[in-house]
Amino acid sequence: MVAALALPAVGPGALVALGDDGPSRSVPTDRPTRTVLRPTEISAPPVPMVPKQSEKIVILLVSGIGSDAQDGTFDPLIAALDDDPRFEIHRFGADPGHPYNTTGSVTANADQLAAEVRDLAKTHPRIQIVAHSMGGAVVDAAFARGLSADDKVTDYVALASPHAGSTPAIIGQPLLRLADAIGVGTELRAITAGLAQNVGSPAVQDLAHVHSAAPPRGVARADFRIATDFVVPVQDTWTPGVTSRSLLPTTLGAIEGHGGVTTDPRSIALITSTLVHGTPPARTWTDQLLEVAAGQASVLIGQEALLLYAALGVALFCCAFGLAAYRRARVLRRPRR
Repeated sequence: MVAALALPAVGPGALVALGDDGPSRSVPTDRPTRTVLRPTEISAPPVPMVPKQSEKIVILLVSGIGSDAQDGTFDPLIAALDDDPRFEIHRFGADPGHPYNTTGSVTANADQLAAEVRDLAKTHPRIQIVAHSMGGAVVDAAFARGLSADDKVTDYVALASPHAGSTPAIIGQPLLRLADAIGVGTELRAITAGLAQNVGSPAVQDLAHVHSAAPPRGVARADFRIATDFVVPVQDTWTPGVTSRSLLPTTLGAIEGHGGVTTDPRSIALITSTLVHGTPPARTWTDQLLEVAAGQASVLIGQEALLLYAALGVALFCCAFGLAAYRRARVLRRPRR
């Protein structure tokens, strides 16, 4: 009867199994229960995973604040290098074993970066790092905390990175604290649509105070930036003993200099040449003239950036005060019940 009821659920094969089982047998109670497995019943121990060795050079990409491992920041550079069989491209933060909190502490991220580099060094002969924006501060901190050429790092390319502190962070944090102190912090955060939240993040707190040194012995470094970068002006990129090359944008899309350094064809050509040859290409006389012009533009834009941030801060405060006054007025006009 039970078999008939179970047949629709388990299928006709159940009848064959039922027939093979035969009548049930009672287990003698005078025998001890066997608790030791026979050799054939003991499962084999798991085979340890052996890291696969590779002869390819790792290019480890480190992006900036608020980025994501799946975003398109480095897509043009990846497209330029993807077909080169000498390279294996990794993105910091894509490996769950080494997470990258892009609004978190620079030093905590630096420790994760160093750990990933050392894991990659176990299986690869060389590691080259390309960092954009805050990513450069993370790499600098990793070097300061012990990462070196002994970990097979040979090259480091920094793109629009704030090695000497971030002007927006230096200006933005006191403004946010002042807004909180005078009671318009909520309004300021609402107006900036989350931008103020980044300004108050551990990452920006660290970026306001970073002062990086030259990379360790044995690591070649090259710095590139677009002259029209207002986010990381030229004074923020200064590092003792390291030359930062400012470039004029060659496309309309690259005029927004901060992101443009990762998309501009001239910039991509310089980065790829540096990675392939281990050093930036030699400057021609036209390159030198263009870089002189880019340097002049960088100085002017760096000065304008300070004025721009000051004016933006005043405008945001005025809007915050207006919004706060409007909210208070609505409360006063609300009829009492």
